[in-house]
Amino acid sequence: MIQPVLFFLALAFVISPATAFAKSTSQAKIEREFALQFKKAMKTNKIPGAAYVIVRGDKVSAIQTYGVRGKDDNKAINKETSFRLASVSKTFSAELAALMVNKKSFSWEDPIVEYIPEFKLKNAGQAEAITIKHVLSHSSGLMPNAFDGYLKGRFRFDKIISKFEALEPYCSPGACYGYQNVLFSFIEEVLKRSTGKAYADLMEQMIFAPLAMKNASVGYTAYQNTVNKAHPHIKVSRKGPWHQVKVKPDFYKVESAAGINASITDMSKWLVAQLGHTPDVIPVNLLETVREPIVRTTKDLRGRTWKGTIDDAHYGIGWRVYQYNDDILYFHSGWVEGFRAVIAYSKDKQIGMVMLANAESRSIDKLTVNFWRLLLKEPSVKSSQFAANLTAVK
Repeated sequence: MIQPVLFFLALAFVISPATAFAKSTSQAKIEREFALQFKKAMKTNKIPGAAYVIVRGDKVSAIQTYGVRGKDDNKAINKETSFRLASVSKTFSAELAALMVNKKSFSWEDPIVEYIPEFKLKNAGQAEAITIKHVLSHSSGLMPNAFDGYLKGRFRFDKIISKFEALEPYCSPGACYGYQNVLFSFIEEVLKRSTGKAYADLMEQMIFAPLAMKNASVGYTAYQNTVNKAHPHIKVSRKGPWHQVKVKPDFYKVESAAGINASITDMSKWLVAQLGHTPDVIPVNLLETVREPIVRTTKDLRGRTWKGTIDDAHYGIGWRVYQYNDDILYFHSGWVEGFRAVIAYSKDKQIGMVMLANAESRSIDKLTVNFWRLLLKEPSVKSSQFAANLTAVK
């Protein structure tokens, strides 16, 4: 019988980066249980390759790799193997934007048309009402996944932006949730036009290099040029075998929404930053900003992954914000042809985890939920924070 995890004190978030977070007997037991579940799920579902990491405070508590880079590339996955992060890229993009806000390159409340004046919607004044924060929190009021289908063709920003003139919002900005990839990628133009630098260059300069994320990169070409990389796998039929396929450039065309590549070692460093232990790179006030729940995502409460597990769900800026009993989870998943990625962490308990896989398997979702069910069995020491944040939510 797994005992409830011993949670950290309320001051955990402000403990200095040099502090070691000792692992209790029950925590070690939970990690052993999860390791067994992970290996069993990988074998049962015949996943070609995967990796996961658990971070506690500023330390890697567990890191495991499994399988091979690809069925046609039989080299073993290791801690430096790069995977596609798919939509987990949004967490990086949101915090890069926040860094630029801190530098006063632009503000969250700036209308998107200040930087992209060619952006228009069906009726006058509608585009002008959408701010940078609306874009990065999926609260623009536009239909979900607007123009994602065009990513399969010869996608060009100057061509796709004209398509928006046919759209009319179905709610006022900030009033409803509609997940986006193309619209989210407008942040790339905002960054470029406000700083004069390309998204990939800013990401390397502001996040990858300072955090020593040595395998992390942006874009299709960077992925192709990486030697130690995982290859995508799909199934032709539900019960059939996994087949290695070529990486498609489609969602790489929206780099900020789905174009980052990284290893499990890189992601351990990203988790440490999210837990507040690299304030020289990612300041604490920035983390609090992107974690603010902005728009309710009731669909997440009904989805097969978290149904019956979480009590409330919102989207912040580049992060999902889930209430689990008295705890708050900050979460994002990624799914692009042949790859899965998941990141989740509890600020109050100072625990985070990432899983990466080179196959489109829902076993990743089940493992994620199981991990947090094992851990979050006692009330959070900061349970009032989520309720306080919601007072400002419409």
